[in-house]
Amino acid sequence: MKRLDASRLSLFACFLFAAPAFAGDTGHVTPSPAAELEKNTAEYRLHESTLANWFMEGRAPGTRGNRLAADYIQFNLERLGLAPAFTTEAKNDKGEETKAATWRQEFTAPPSLRPGDSVKIRQQNVLWISPGSATHVEQLGAGEDFNVIGYSGSGDVTGQVVFVGYGIAEGKDGYTNFPKDLDLKGKIAMVMRFEPLNADGKSNWSDVGWTTNAALDGKFHECAERGATGIIFVSPPGVADDRAGRLEDMSLMGRSVSVPVVMMSREAADTMVKALDDKHRSLADLRHIADTDGKPVTLSGGEAHITVSLEKVPLLTDNVGGVLPGVGPLADQWIVVGSHYDHVGYGYFGSREGAAGKGKIHPGADDNASGSSGNLLVARLLRDAYAAMPADQPRRSVLFLWFSAEESGLNGSQYFVNHPSVPLDKIDLMLNMDMIGRLRPDADHDNKGKLEVGGVGTGVGLDEWTKPYWAESGLSIKPTRIGASNSDHYSFQLKDVPNLFFFTGLHSEYHTSKDTIYTINFEGAAKVADLVYRIALDAATRPEQFKFEKDDRHSDDEKDDQAQGPLGGVRVKFGIMPGNYSDDEAGVLIGGLSGDQWPAAKAGLKAGDRMLTWNGEKIDSVEGWMKQLVKAKPGDVVEIGFTRKVDGKEEHMTTKATMVEAPKGKRE
Repeated sequence: MKRLDASRLSLFACFLFAAPAFAGDTGHVTPSPAAELEKNTAEYRLHESTLANWFMEGRAPGTRGNRLAADYIQFNLERLGLAPAFTTEAKNDKGEETKAATWRQEFTAPPSLRPGDSVKIRQQNVLWISPGSATHVEQLGAGEDFNVIGYSGSGDVTGQVVFVGYGIAEGKDGYTNFPKDLDLKGKIAMVMRFEPLNADGKSNWSDVGWTTNAALDGKFHECAERGATGIIFVSPPGVADDRAGRLEDMSLMGRSVSVPVVMMSREAADTMVKALDDKHRSLADLRHIADTDGKPVTLSGGEAHITVSLEKVPLLTDNVGGVLPGVGPLADQWIVVGSHYDHVGYGYFGSREGAAGKGKIHPGADDNASGSSGNLLVARLLRDAYAAMPADQPRRSVLFLWFSAEESGLNGSQYFVNHPSVPLDKIDLMLNMDMIGRLRPDADHDNKGKLEVGGVGTGVGLDEWTKPYWAESGLSIKPTRIGASNSDHYSFQLKDVPNLFFFTGLHSEYHTSKDTIYTINFEGAAKVADLVYRIALDAATRPEQFKFEKDDRHSDDEKDDQAQGPLGGVRVKFGIMPGNYSDDEAGVLIGGLSGDQWPAAKAGLKAGDRMLTWNGEKIDSVEGWMKQLVKAKPGDVVEIGFTRKVDGKEEHMTTKATMVEAPKGKRE
């Protein structure tokens, strides 16, 4: 149904109400008229330009910008006259506990990787003492000679330094830095980055990059489990790696240990080694030992002292929500319109620019200021439509939700479905907008103008019911039965809620500082929001409730496994961005690589390749590949069959990739 001005709507409503189509299934199939689209586009542009402004600091939890974005969303919900979506404990004038309405649902997000957000350094000190004939005390400077890193615990320790090479317990051909008779109790372990090097400073165990033995978690935990009271981390001299001269800080995080962990500059470490080693060897000499037999070396000529005092601060953030109340017998049923409003902030996590992205604001214009702005537009459109309906017209209540901490693992939506403000079995349909800002047909755009809509197979009859909307939309729409598992609708799917996921595709600016408003198709995004609005409006007035339809590809056991993690139980990092989640061709098109350090790049895969087999099994789609990825464990060697265009011809190739553990909060 075309949008009508207020003077005509009441008259036309009488006609529609008399016809079954109004209360029926698809009364608003036709897109809004051009004049309405122009107004919607201007409104959308205003929201998008605000949320994606650099002033919002990339909206990562822990930033001022994340709180400002939540304030902006709440302000607009209040302006629209919606009701708060949540309740909180409060005290009345008499001091009695009572419930109070609130726009926010606070929860604790995963720790931030930005130094100072989640862990604050209250005290840090490193020195070493060389007794000799005249005792020498060398005081090191924080930020210049050493830094506390994110793996660290607190402690005040003094002890002999034991060099344990690369901190590898079981390496290639029986290599180990931890012989059975090694006792680290009361000692400070000194461990190097990476793994045994060849003469060129590259891995002795891999032709491309590094093996899983170079992972930091294992190094630090092996030392701590053997009784080390402190750990000094250093980069080996002569290594051929971009991180060689980098003095890491608290942004280098992983599975922390309970003892102090500091990274020392190579220069400071070399000076200390020469002073404390009774043979006055250099750090380069110790590297040679580590590259060959790997035996530990005790620096018996003195002691080191490390003091680290850390305060862990919970990283609090909010889901934001508003309610458009329903009417009549449908009022206790719900339509949910959702989007996540957070992004990756200053690039300390989730940035595809790697180390170069740290400290840069990542505006997240498409991901996901676009969906959040669309949600605000849908809220206004539905508010107006509800106000224009006859007062007694039955309609469902609508819950508008903006989730936080999605980028670190669907945390906001997972928290909501585990602490719902409405009964989950009363949610008729969840509509999720994530990255809807790139609807354009240019040849360079990975998605070539398509709007992907996942989830038409999640509700009985939903596929057929939505077909008229796709046909009349004027858009190139590719529906799929199940939406990808890396956005907030998936949290609802795991709770048996029918859902639709609206997505205009990946692009080269994804998770970079270049995802700015200058790349957004405002009119295209407004068209997507208009489509979501019309589907939501008809779903809200539809007499029947959609019933969840279980997909045979997901068993109960798999569902339980998937519920354990933000990426559907995926434990490994492969390092690609699929070029299209709903491709017509079999396999997975690689739209881009997440970085040279991940298995896909090390295996020689490139953007434009199409993966067809995974350990001999055919890959039919991204969803099918994710099912294979769920089974993979760190250390697994996977054979990948793929095609690549060479001189205009498609060639079939194979390669092998060694899976590595997925860093917390990282997408595939």
